[in-house]
Amino acid sequence: MKKWGCDKCDGLGYRTLPQMARRRASYVLELCECVQPLCRAYGEDHQSPWVYFDEKTRKVHSCECKGAHDALARTNELFAASNIPAKYRFHRLKEFNHSPQYPNPTHSPELEAAKRGAQVALTAAYDKALHFIDAQKKLVQGQHGSTGLATGNIAAADLKGLFLIGPPGTGKSLLAAMILNELILTAHLSCRYVKISRDFFQQLRATFNSDSGSKTETVFNDIAQQDILVIDDFGIQSDSEWEQRMLYDLVDARYEAELPTIITSNIDLDAVKSLFKGRIYSRLTEMLHIVEFFSVRDYRQDMQL
Repeated sequence: MKKWGCDKCDGLGYRTLPQMARRRASYVLELCECVQPLCRAYGEDHQSPWVYFDEKTRKVHSCECKGAHDALARTNELFAASNIPAKYRFHRLKEFNHSPQYPNPTHSPELEAAKRGAQVALTAAYDKALHFIDAQKKLVQGQHGSTGLATGNIAAADLKGLFLIGPPGTGKSLLAAMILNELILTAHLSCRYVKISRDFFQQLRATFNSDSGSKTETVFNDIAQQDILVIDDFGIQSDSEWEQRMLYDLVDARYEAELPTIITSNIDLDAVKSLFKGRIYSRLTEMLHIVEFFSVRDYRQDMQL
């Protein structure tokens, strides 16, 4: 049984700490102070392998802090490979604001009603995200046998992904990234965040260069086989046959492998139904819970008031 863990780190042994980088606030993962007093392996350089020599047994033992150090190293590796945008990385779900304070200097009843509608929508989105995270963590715990939980006790609906749909600037991408942050920090799942045009299509096109060492299939499979995948800005792809086919194949690969997917989109449901001649909509509704943000206002409008 581990002897480290406190309220500051939620029992993880490591936590996010703020720092200034390039004149803006960011976060970094560091070992929690609750671990350090237990460490018997610290030398002057405070480096691995986190073992110590026991004079009584005349044997080398793993230090009690080693588990936390190993978990921290693994978590940093997962974040490095996640492609989560820097402005969203490390932010926890508890930071998600589901009670927006829309400026209303004239006390407009219409704006008050809009604020209440936004609060309902954002609270529902938060609850769906929390439920999804909890289900994924229970699944991991059951597979590892750490809780005695059988995976069959988790309903299939609990493991469905999320389709976050609504206008730009309403918090969809932030919420999607927060879900990945939580699952990397607490469950050590491999997660990937991809924007359709900037990440997915560009990475695939880069393999067309004969000098490239990567193959299209390798890049595609690396993205398609992640434990959890966020597809951001779904629906902005062009009408080219190649882009349509690649995106359909990505969704289909996730569907066939029953891998959880989170999709964000600015288009409405009618437009989604018409994509790929209607072939993809049934896939999405079977794979994902639809979470609507249509009653939430673009927060950038308020920033300009």
